[in-house]
Amino acid sequence: MTFITSEQANNGLRLGLNLNDTTDPNVQDLEDKVLQAQAIVLDYLKVSDPADKGWTDGDHPLQIDSAMILVIRCLLDDTEESAAFLGGLQGRSEGDVRNPIVALLWRLRDPALA
Repeated sequence: MTFITSEQANNGLRLGLNLNDTTDPNVQDLEDKVLQAQAIVLDYLKVSDPADKGWTDGDHPLQIDSAMILVIRCLLDDTEESAAFLGGLQGRSEGDVRNPIVALLWRLRDPALA
């Protein structure tokens, strides 16, 4: 199960990649980043199996898609801001709601066990 496709990421980030060009290393990189972003988002949400939440490819909270686009952008960028956004998803604290990714996902996060 994947929440967003490479095509959605390509369009959302306005990358303009020809996804049919299998020789373009940027296409494979984008596909990898989509999978990585999903793993990061699910880890932050503390969800090991989206099906347990009743989420499917076409039926899940749309803020997950938006958060994934932001995570992919951060993975593609090499800036301190992007590193800070991703660092805020480490799960060691509640997260800074000024971080746009945290703000999108906070309400969906499973509470920690006491």
